[in-house]
Amino acid sequence: MACEKKTVSSFTVKFGLMLLAGCILAPISLATVFRHSAVPLQTLSLLFSVGPASSVKWGEERLGSHRYGRIKGPVLCDFSSSRSDVCELKGDVRVLPNATIVIHHPWAKRQSWRMKPHGRKNDPHALARVTEVTVASSHHTAGAAPRCTASHTAPAVVFSVGGYAGNMFHDLTDVLVPLFITTRRFGGDVHLLVSDAQPWWLDKFGPLLGGLSRHAVVDMGRGSRGVLCYPHVILGLQFHKEMSVDAARTAGEYSMADFTLLARRSYGLTRDTAIRLSDGNRSSVVRPRLLLISRKSTRAFTNAGAIARAATALGFEVVVGEPARHADLPSFARVVNSCDVLVGVHGAGLANLVFLPAGAVVVQVVPLGGLDAMAAEDFGAPARDAGLRYVHYGISVEESSLARRYPRDHRVLRDPTAVRREGWMALRAAYLVGQNVTIDVRRFGGALRRAMELLRQTHE
Repeated sequence: MACEKKTVSSFTVKFGLMLLAGCILAPISLATVFRHSAVPLQTLSLLFSVGPASSVKWGEERLGSHRYGRIKGPVLCDFSSSRSDVCELKGDVRVLPNATIVIHHPWAKRQSWRMKPHGRKNDPHALARVTEVTVASSHHTAGAAPRCTASHTAPAVVFSVGGYAGNMFHDLTDVLVPLFITTRRFGGDVHLLVSDAQPWWLDKFGPLLGGLSRHAVVDMGRGSRGVLCYPHVILGLQFHKEMSVDAARTAGEYSMADFTLLARRSYGLTRDTAIRLSDGNRSSVVRPRLLLISRKSTRAFTNAGAIARAATALGFEVVVGEPARHADLPSFARVVNSCDVLVGVHGAGLANLVFLPAGAVVVQVVPLGGLDAMAAEDFGAPARDAGLRYVHYGISVEESSLARRYPRDHRVLRDPTAVRREGWMALRAAYLVGQNVTIDVRRFGGALRRAMELLRQTHE
Protein backbone atom coordinates (compact mmCIF):
# COMPACT_ATOMS: atom_id res chain seq x y z
CA MET A 1 0.00 0.00 0.00
CA ALA A 2 1.24 3.44 -0.80
CA CYS A 3 2.45 5.54 2.08
CA GLU A 4 0.63 8.73 2.98
CA LYS A 5 1.87 11.69 0.99
CA LYS A 6 2.62 15.00 2.66
CA THR A 7 2.40 18.25 0.73
CA VAL A 8 4.84 21.06 1.39
CA SER A 9 4.58 24.37 -0.41
CA SER A 10 7.35 25.06 -2.92
CA PHE A 11 9.84 27.82 -2.34
CA THR A 12 13.37 28.63 -3.43
CA VAL A 13 16.34 29.72 -1.36
CA LYS A 14 19.03 31.28 -3.48
CA PHE A 15 22.56 31.69 -2.23
CA GLY A 16 23.96 33.82 -5.05
CA LEU A 17 27.70 33.86 -4.95
CA MET A 18 28.18 32.95 -1.33
CA LEU A 19 29.92 29.64 -2.02
CA LEU A 20 32.71 31.73 -3.58
CA ALA A 21 32.43 34.73 -1.31
CA GLY A 22 33.78 33.18 1.86
CA CYS A 23 34.68 36.58 3.21
CA ILE A 24 31.00 37.45 3.46
CA LEU A 25 29.41 34.24 4.63
CA ALA A 26 30.80 30.99 5.97
CA PRO A 27 30.42 28.09 3.51
CA ILE A 28 27.17 26.27 3.90
CA SER A 29 27.52 22.50 3.69
CA LEU A 30 24.90 20.04 2.57
CA ALA A 31 24.70 18.70 6.10
CA THR A 32 23.98 22.20 7.43
CA VAL A 33 21.11 22.63 4.98
CA PHE A 34 19.67 19.28 6.01
CA ARG A 35 20.08 19.99 9.71
CA HIS A 36 18.59 23.46 9.89
CA SER A 37 15.88 23.35 7.22
CA ALA A 38 12.36 23.22 8.60
CA VAL A 39 11.27 21.23 5.55
CA PRO A 40 11.18 17.43 6.07
CA LEU A 41 14.02 15.64 4.28
CA GLN A 42 11.68 13.55 2.13
CA THR A 43 10.27 16.71 0.51
CA LEU A 44 13.65 18.25 -0.26
CA SER A 45 14.74 18.65 -3.87
CA LEU A 46 18.37 19.70 -4.26
CA LEU A 47 19.98 21.42 -7.21
CA PHE A 48 23.72 22.09 -7.04
CA SER A 49 24.77 24.50 -9.80
CA VAL A 50 28.49 24.79 -10.31
CA GLY A 51 29.41 28.25 -11.54
CA PRO A 52 28.88 31.78 -10.31
CA ALA A 53 25.87 30.78 -8.22
CA SER A 54 24.45 27.86 -6.30
CA SER A 55 20.87 27.30 -5.26
CA VAL A 56 18.80 24.91 -3.17
CA LYS A 57 15.26 24.28 -4.36
CA TRP A 58 12.47 22.59 -2.43
CA GLY A 59 9.74 20.72 -4.30
CA GLU A 60 10.04 22.53 -7.62
CA GLU A 61 11.54 20.07 -10.07
CA ARG A 62 10.21 16.65 -11.04
CA LEU A 63 12.55 14.16 -12.67
CA GLY A 64 11.50 12.93 -16.07
CA SER A 65 9.08 15.80 -16.65
CA HIS A 66 9.02 18.03 -19.70
CA ARG A 67 11.06 20.59 -17.73
CA TYR A 68 14.00 18.25 -17.30
CA GLY A 69 15.93 19.56 -20.28
CA ARG A 70 16.20 23.04 -18.77
CA ILE A 71 17.65 21.87 -15.47
CA LYS A 72 21.28 22.90 -15.06
CA GLY A 73 24.04 21.66 -12.79
CA PRO A 74 25.81 18.39 -12.04
CA VAL A 75 23.49 17.09 -9.28
CA LEU A 76 19.72 17.00 -8.98
CA CYS A 77 18.05 15.04 -6.19
CA ASP A 78 14.31 14.60 -5.83
CA PHE A 79 13.24 13.40 -2.38
CA SER A 80 9.59 14.46 -2.74
CA SER A 81 8.14 11.03 -3.52
CA SER A 82 6.73 9.01 -0.66
CA ARG A 83 8.12 5.86 -2.26
CA SER A 84 11.57 6.52 -3.74
CA ASP A 85 14.44 8.98 -3.78
CA VAL A 86 16.22 9.73 -7.06
CA CYS A 87 19.46 11.59 -7.71
CA GLU A 88 20.84 12.47 -11.14
CA LEU A 89 24.59 13.08 -11.36
CA LYS A 90 26.19 14.57 -14.49
CA GLY A 91 29.78 15.17 -15.43
CA ASP A 92 32.70 13.05 -14.24
CA VAL A 93 30.91 10.40 -12.18
CA ARG A 94 32.80 7.41 -10.77
CA VAL A 95 31.17 4.32 -9.27
CA LEU A 96 33.39 2.50 -6.77
CA PRO A 97 33.13 -1.14 -5.69
CA ASN A 98 32.38 -0.17 -2.08
CA ALA A 99 28.90 1.28 -2.79
CA THR A 100 30.29 4.79 -3.18
CA ILE A 101 29.68 7.19 -6.06
CA VAL A 102 32.06 10.11 -6.53
CA ILE A 103 31.22 13.14 -8.67
CA HIS A 104 34.43 14.88 -9.67
CA HIS A 105 34.38 18.62 -10.39
CA PRO A 106 36.95 21.41 -10.02
CA TRP A 107 34.69 23.69 -7.99
CA ALA A 108 32.92 21.05 -5.96
CA LYS A 109 32.99 21.34 -2.20
CA ARG A 110 33.77 18.16 -0.30
CA GLN A 111 30.41 16.90 0.87
CA SER A 112 28.43 13.67 0.84
CA TRP A 113 25.09 12.06 1.55
CA ARG A 114 23.70 8.52 1.70
CA MET A 115 20.75 6.85 0.01
CA LYS A 116 19.09 3.48 -0.27
CA PRO A 117 18.02 3.23 -3.94
CA HIS A 118 14.85 1.21 -3.57
CA GLY A 119 11.12 1.72 -4.17
CA ARG A 120 10.00 1.43 -0.53
CA LYS A 121 11.96 4.14 1.21
CA ASN A 122 9.57 4.35 4.19
CA ASP A 123 9.44 0.60 4.83
CA PRO A 124 12.15 -0.36 7.36
CA HIS A 125 11.58 -4.08 6.81
CA ALA A 126 12.29 -3.73 3.10
CA LEU A 127 15.21 -1.33 3.57
CA ALA A 128 16.93 -3.73 5.97
CA ARG A 129 17.78 -5.76 2.85
CA VAL A 130 18.96 -2.79 0.78
CA THR A 131 22.60 -1.68 0.53
CA GLU A 132 23.17 1.97 1.32
CA VAL A 133 25.04 4.03 -1.27
CA THR A 134 27.25 7.01 -0.40
CA VAL A 135 27.47 9.91 -2.85
CA ALA A 136 30.45 12.22 -2.44
CA SER A 137 31.90 15.17 -4.34
CA SER A 138 35.59 15.80 -4.85
CA HIS A 139 37.96 18.36 -6.43
CA HIS A 140 39.80 17.90 -9.72
CA THR A 141 43.12 17.63 -7.96
CA ALA A 142 45.74 14.92 -8.11
CA GLY A 143 44.70 11.90 -6.08
CA ALA A 144 41.35 13.40 -5.11
CA ALA A 145 39.33 10.71 -6.92
CA PRO A 146 40.09 7.09 -7.79
CA ARG A 147 41.33 6.40 -11.31
CA CYS A 148 38.83 4.96 -13.80
CA THR A 149 39.16 1.26 -14.56
CA ALA A 150 36.60 1.51 -17.39
CA SER A 151 35.07 4.61 -18.96
CA HIS A 152 31.69 4.58 -20.70
CA THR A 153 29.83 7.08 -22.85
CA ALA A 154 26.35 5.75 -22.05
CA PRO A 155 24.57 6.67 -18.78
CA ALA A 156 24.07 4.28 -15.86
CA VAL A 157 21.26 3.57 -13.40
CA VAL A 158 22.17 2.34 -9.90
CA PHE A 159 19.46 0.51 -7.95
CA SER A 160 18.79 -2.27 -5.46
CA VAL A 161 16.53 -5.29 -5.86
CA GLY A 162 16.55 -6.02 -2.12
CA GLY A 163 13.44 -5.55 -0.03
CA TYR A 164 10.87 -8.22 -0.88
CA ALA A 165 12.71 -9.81 -3.81
CA GLY A 166 11.13 -13.06 -4.91
CA ASN A 167 7.56 -11.81 -4.50
CA MET A 168 6.40 -11.19 -8.07
CA PHE A 169 4.23 -8.22 -7.11
CA HIS A 170 7.10 -6.51 -5.31
CA ASP A 171 9.63 -7.38 -8.00
CA LEU A 172 7.42 -5.55 -10.48
CA THR A 173 6.11 -2.74 -8.28
CA ASP A 174 9.31 -1.85 -6.44
CA VAL A 175 11.94 -2.57 -9.09
CA LEU A 176 11.05 -3.55 -12.66
CA VAL A 177 8.27 -1.10 -13.53
CA PRO A 178 10.17 1.83 -11.91
CA LEU A 179 13.28 0.69 -13.81
CA PHE A 180 11.28 0.78 -17.04
CA ILE A 181 10.10 4.31 -16.22
CA THR A 182 13.63 5.47 -15.33
CA THR A 183 15.39 3.98 -18.36
CA ARG A 184 12.74 4.55 -21.02
CA ARG A 185 14.29 7.80 -22.27
CA PHE A 186 17.61 6.11 -23.09
CA GLY A 187 16.24 3.65 -25.63
CA GLY A 188 18.29 0.73 -24.30
CA ASP A 189 21.64 2.55 -24.32
CA VAL A 190 22.03 2.54 -20.54
CA HIS A 191 24.05 0.49 -18.08
CA LEU A 192 22.21 -1.26 -15.22
CA LEU A 193 24.20 -1.38 -11.96
CA VAL A 194 22.31 -3.59 -9.52
CA SER A 195 22.93 -4.44 -5.86
CA ASP A 196 21.44 -7.03 -3.48
CA ALA A 197 20.53 -9.33 -6.38
CA GLN A 198 20.67 -13.07 -5.90
CA PRO A 199 21.84 -15.08 -8.94
CA TRP A 200 18.40 -16.71 -9.29
CA TRP A 201 16.79 -13.24 -9.45
CA LEU A 202 19.07 -12.13 -12.27
CA ASP A 203 18.38 -15.38 -14.13
CA LYS A 204 14.63 -15.08 -13.60
CA PHE A 205 14.37 -11.52 -14.89
CA GLY A 206 17.38 -11.56 -17.20
CA PRO A 207 15.26 -11.45 -20.37
CA LEU A 208 13.38 -8.38 -19.14
CA LEU A 209 16.58 -6.64 -18.04
CA GLY A 210 17.96 -7.40 -21.49
CA GLY A 211 14.92 -5.70 -22.99
CA LEU A 212 15.68 -2.56 -20.97
CA SER A 213 19.40 -2.39 -21.72
CA ARG A 214 21.62 -3.62 -24.53
CA HIS A 215 24.58 -3.73 -22.11
CA ALA A 216 25.47 -6.53 -19.71
CA VAL A 217 24.03 -6.09 -16.21
CA VAL A 218 26.65 -5.14 -13.62
CA ASP A 219 26.18 -7.01 -10.33
CA MET A 220 27.67 -4.60 -7.82
CA GLY A 221 27.65 -7.16 -5.03
CA ARG A 222 29.85 -9.79 -6.65
CA GLY A 223 33.41 -9.67 -7.94
CA SER A 224 35.84 -6.82 -8.36
CA ARG A 225 34.83 -4.62 -11.25
CA GLY A 226 37.14 -1.68 -10.48
CA VAL A 227 36.07 1.94 -10.83
CA LEU A 228 33.39 2.52 -13.48
CA CYS A 229 33.16 6.02 -14.93
CA TYR A 230 30.14 7.56 -16.60
CA PRO A 231 29.03 11.01 -17.82
CA HIS A 232 25.58 10.55 -16.27
CA VAL A 233 24.43 8.37 -13.37
CA ILE A 234 20.93 8.03 -11.95
CA LEU A 235 20.82 6.72 -8.40
CA GLY A 236 17.41 5.26 -7.50
CA LEU A 237 14.28 4.59 -9.53
CA GLN A 238 11.27 6.74 -10.36
CA PHE A 239 8.02 5.42 -8.89
CA HIS A 240 4.58 6.27 -10.27
CA LYS A 241 1.97 3.91 -8.78
CA GLU A 242 1.44 0.31 -7.68
CA MET A 243 2.71 -2.02 -10.44
CA SER A 244 1.94 0.51 -13.15
CA VAL A 245 2.88 3.58 -15.14
CA ASP A 246 1.00 6.84 -14.70
CA ALA A 247 0.48 7.86 -18.33
CA ALA A 248 -0.44 11.38 -17.20
CA ARG A 249 3.13 11.80 -15.93
CA THR A 250 4.64 10.63 -19.22
CA ALA A 251 2.65 13.11 -21.32
CA GLY A 252 1.09 10.10 -23.02
CA GLU A 253 4.42 9.02 -24.53
CA TYR A 254 4.17 5.54 -22.95
CA SER A 255 2.01 3.59 -20.53
CA MET A 256 1.74 0.29 -18.68
CA ALA A 257 0.68 -1.29 -21.97
CA ASP A 258 4.18 -0.55 -23.28
CA PHE A 259 5.70 -2.32 -20.28
CA THR A 260 3.57 -5.42 -20.79
CA LEU A 261 4.45 -5.42 -24.50
CA LEU A 262 8.13 -5.29 -23.49
CA ALA A 263 7.56 -8.17 -21.05
CA ARG A 264 5.96 -10.29 -23.78
CA ARG A 265 8.74 -9.52 -26.26
CA SER A 266 11.47 -10.15 -23.68
CA TYR A 267 10.17 -13.66 -22.92
CA GLY A 268 9.41 -14.51 -26.55
CA LEU A 269 5.62 -14.61 -26.09
CA THR A 270 3.66 -14.74 -29.32
CA ARG A 271 0.09 -13.74 -28.38
CA ASP A 272 -0.55 -9.99 -28.35
CA THR A 273 -4.36 -10.14 -28.35
CA ALA A 274 -6.88 -12.30 -26.56
CA ILE A 275 -9.26 -14.73 -28.27
CA ARG A 276 -11.93 -13.30 -30.57
CA LEU A 277 -15.37 -14.43 -29.40
CA SER A 278 -18.76 -13.71 -30.89
CA ASP A 279 -22.26 -14.92 -30.22
CA GLY A 280 -22.00 -17.05 -33.35
CA ASN A 281 -19.18 -19.29 -32.11
CA ARG A 282 -20.47 -19.88 -28.59
CA SER A 283 -20.95 -23.59 -29.25
CA SER A 284 -17.94 -24.06 -31.51
CA VAL A 285 -14.65 -25.75 -30.65
CA VAL A 286 -13.12 -22.34 -29.92
CA ARG A 287 -12.93 -22.14 -26.14
CA PRO A 288 -11.21 -19.35 -24.23
CA ARG A 289 -8.48 -20.59 -21.91
CA LEU A 290 -8.77 -19.74 -18.21
CA LEU A 291 -5.81 -19.96 -15.83
CA LEU A 292 -6.78 -20.56 -12.20
CA ILE A 293 -3.96 -19.50 -9.86
CA SER A 294 -4.11 -22.04 -7.04
CA ARG A 295 -2.06 -20.96 -4.05
CA LYS A 296 -0.81 -23.70 -1.76
CA SER A 297 -0.62 -21.76 1.50
CA THR A 298 -2.55 -18.73 2.69
CA ARG A 299 -5.41 -17.31 0.63
CA ALA A 300 -5.71 -20.65 -1.15
CA PHE A 301 -8.77 -21.96 -2.94
CA THR A 302 -10.00 -24.97 -0.96
CA ASN A 303 -12.23 -26.12 -3.81
CA ALA A 304 -10.17 -25.41 -6.93
CA GLY A 305 -11.55 -28.54 -8.57
CA ALA A 306 -15.14 -27.35 -8.20
CA ILE A 307 -14.22 -23.93 -9.61
CA ALA A 308 -12.52 -25.57 -12.59
CA ARG A 309 -15.57 -27.75 -13.30
CA ALA A 310 -17.92 -24.75 -13.10
CA ALA A 311 -15.72 -22.76 -15.50
CA THR A 312 -15.57 -25.70 -17.89
CA ALA A 313 -19.36 -26.00 -17.86
CA LEU A 314 -19.57 -22.33 -18.91
CA GLY A 315 -17.35 -22.91 -21.93
CA PHE A 316 -13.79 -22.31 -20.70
CA GLU A 317 -10.77 -24.52 -21.17
CA VAL A 318 -9.30 -24.51 -17.66
CA VAL A 319 -5.65 -24.66 -16.63
CA VAL A 320 -4.78 -24.82 -12.93
CA GLY A 321 -1.34 -23.77 -11.75
CA GLU A 322 0.79 -21.74 -9.37
CA PRO A 323 4.17 -20.17 -10.10
CA ALA A 324 6.83 -21.21 -7.59
CA ARG A 325 8.91 -18.48 -5.96
CA HIS A 326 12.05 -19.30 -7.94
CA ALA A 327 10.23 -20.99 -10.82
CA ASP A 328 11.20 -21.11 -14.47
CA LEU A 329 9.51 -17.80 -15.27
CA PRO A 330 9.77 -18.11 -19.08
CA SER A 331 7.80 -21.38 -18.96
CA PHE A 332 5.09 -19.99 -16.71
CA ALA A 333 4.94 -16.77 -18.75
CA ARG A 334 4.14 -18.89 -21.82
CA VAL A 335 1.29 -20.55 -19.93
CA VAL A 336 -0.12 -17.18 -18.89
CA ASN A 337 0.21 -15.78 -22.39
CA SER A 338 -1.70 -18.74 -23.81
CA CYS A 339 -4.73 -17.84 -21.65
CA ASP A 340 -7.51 -15.32 -22.06
CA VAL A 341 -8.67 -15.16 -18.44
CA LEU A 342 -6.60 -15.12 -15.26
CA VAL A 343 -8.40 -15.96 -11.99
CA GLY A 344 -6.81 -15.74 -8.56
CA VAL A 345 -7.18 -14.66 -4.96
CA HIS A 346 -5.53 -11.33 -4.13
CA GLY A 347 -1.80 -12.04 -4.03
CA ALA A 348 1.48 -12.06 -5.92
CA GLY A 349 0.33 -14.66 -8.44
CA LEU A 350 -1.93 -12.08 -10.07
CA ALA A 351 1.16 -10.02 -10.94
CA ASN A 352 1.67 -12.45 -13.82
CA LEU A 353 -1.05 -10.48 -15.60
CA VAL A 354 1.85 -8.63 -17.28
CA PHE A 355 2.17 -11.65 -19.63
CA LEU A 356 -1.48 -11.77 -20.70
CA PRO A 357 -2.38 -10.73 -24.24
CA ALA A 358 -4.13 -7.38 -24.63
CA GLY A 359 -7.89 -7.64 -24.14
CA ALA A 360 -7.64 -10.58 -21.74
CA VAL A 361 -9.60 -10.57 -18.47
CA VAL A 362 -8.30 -10.56 -14.89
CA VAL A 363 -10.71 -11.85 -12.23
CA GLN A 364 -9.50 -10.95 -8.76
CA VAL A 365 -11.07 -12.77 -5.81
CA VAL A 366 -10.87 -10.46 -2.80
CA PRO A 367 -10.91 -12.02 0.70
CA LEU A 368 -12.69 -10.61 3.74
CA GLY A 369 -11.11 -7.70 5.57
CA GLY A 370 -12.20 -4.55 3.77
CA LEU A 371 -9.42 -5.16 1.24
CA ASP A 372 -11.34 -3.98 -1.82
CA ALA A 373 -9.62 -0.61 -2.25
CA MET A 374 -6.15 -2.09 -1.78
CA ALA A 375 -6.93 -4.97 -4.16
CA ALA A 376 -8.22 -2.60 -6.84
CA GLU A 377 -5.11 -0.42 -6.50
CA ASP A 378 -2.68 -3.34 -6.57
CA PHE A 379 -4.15 -5.30 -9.50
CA GLY A 380 -7.34 -3.70 -10.82
CA ALA A 381 -5.78 -0.42 -11.92
CA PRO A 382 -2.63 -2.04 -13.35
CA ALA A 383 -4.78 -4.47 -15.36
CA ARG A 384 -6.79 -1.65 -16.90
CA ASP A 385 -3.65 0.43 -17.49
CA ALA A 386 -2.19 -2.54 -19.40
CA GLY A 387 -5.19 -2.80 -21.74
CA LEU A 388 -6.82 -5.72 -19.94
CA ARG A 389 -10.40 -6.16 -18.67
CA TYR A 390 -11.00 -6.48 -14.94
CA VAL A 391 -13.62 -8.28 -12.81
CA HIS A 392 -13.67 -7.71 -9.05
CA TYR A 393 -15.20 -10.50 -6.94
CA GLY A 394 -15.56 -9.84 -3.22
CA ILE A 395 -16.24 -13.03 -1.27
CA SER A 396 -19.07 -13.42 1.22
CA VAL A 397 -18.51 -14.30 4.87
CA GLU A 398 -19.62 -17.87 4.14
CA GLU A 399 -16.87 -18.25 1.53
CA SER A 400 -14.11 -17.40 4.02
CA SER A 401 -12.34 -19.89 6.26
CA LEU A 402 -12.58 -17.23 8.96
CA ALA A 403 -16.31 -18.01 9.27
CA ARG A 404 -15.35 -21.42 10.62
CA ARG A 405 -12.71 -20.05 12.94
CA TYR A 406 -14.62 -17.25 14.65
CA PRO A 407 -18.21 -16.84 15.90
CA ARG A 408 -20.36 -14.73 13.62
CA ASP A 409 -20.36 -11.77 16.03
CA HIS A 410 -16.54 -11.72 16.34
CA ARG A 411 -15.08 -8.37 15.27
CA VAL A 412 -12.81 -10.01 12.65
CA LEU A 413 -16.01 -10.87 10.77
CA ARG A 414 -18.22 -8.06 12.00
CA ASP A 415 -15.90 -5.03 11.96
CA PRO A 416 -12.82 -5.28 9.70
CA THR A 417 -12.46 -1.50 9.89
CA ALA A 418 -11.64 -1.74 13.60
CA VAL A 419 -8.98 -4.36 12.86
CA ARG A 420 -7.44 -2.19 10.15
CA ARG A 421 -7.19 0.71 12.58
CA GLU A 422 -4.71 -1.37 14.60
CA GLY A 423 -2.24 -1.16 11.72
CA TRP A 424 -0.85 -3.15 8.84
CA MET A 425 0.46 -6.06 10.92
CA ALA A 426 -2.95 -6.61 12.54
CA LEU A 427 -4.66 -6.55 9.15
CA ARG A 428 -2.07 -8.90 7.67
CA ALA A 429 -2.36 -11.41 10.51
CA ALA A 430 -6.18 -11.43 10.48
CA TYR A 431 -6.97 -11.39 6.77
CA LEU A 432 -3.92 -12.04 4.59
CA VAL A 433 -2.00 -14.77 6.42
CA GLY A 434 -4.75 -16.77 8.08
CA GLN A 435 -7.54 -16.86 5.51
CA ASN A 436 -8.45 -19.34 2.77
CA VAL A 437 -11.37 -19.24 0.34
CA THR A 438 -14.07 -21.78 -0.46
CA ILE A 439 -15.83 -20.35 -3.49
CA ASP A 440 -19.61 -20.59 -3.81
CA VAL A 441 -19.46 -21.75 -7.42
CA ARG A 442 -23.07 -20.73 -8.12
CA ARG A 443 -22.40 -17.19 -6.89
CA PHE A 444 -19.02 -17.08 -8.65
CA GLY A 445 -20.70 -18.07 -11.89
CA GLY A 446 -21.70 -14.43 -12.33
CA ALA A 447 -18.04 -13.37 -12.39
CA LEU A 448 -17.17 -16.10 -14.89
CA ARG A 449 -20.05 -15.15 -17.17
CA ARG A 450 -18.96 -11.52 -16.97
CA ALA A 451 -15.45 -12.54 -18.06
CA MET A 452 -16.94 -14.36 -21.06
CA GLU A 453 -19.00 -11.28 -21.95
CA LEU A 454 -15.91 -9.09 -21.81
CA LEU A 455 -14.10 -11.40 -24.22
CA ARG A 456 -17.01 -10.97 -26.64
CA GLN A 457 -16.75 -7.18 -26.26
CA THR A 458 -12.98 -7.00 -26.63
CA HIS A 459 -12.92 -6.83 -30.41
CA GLU A 460 -16.30 -5.29 -31.14
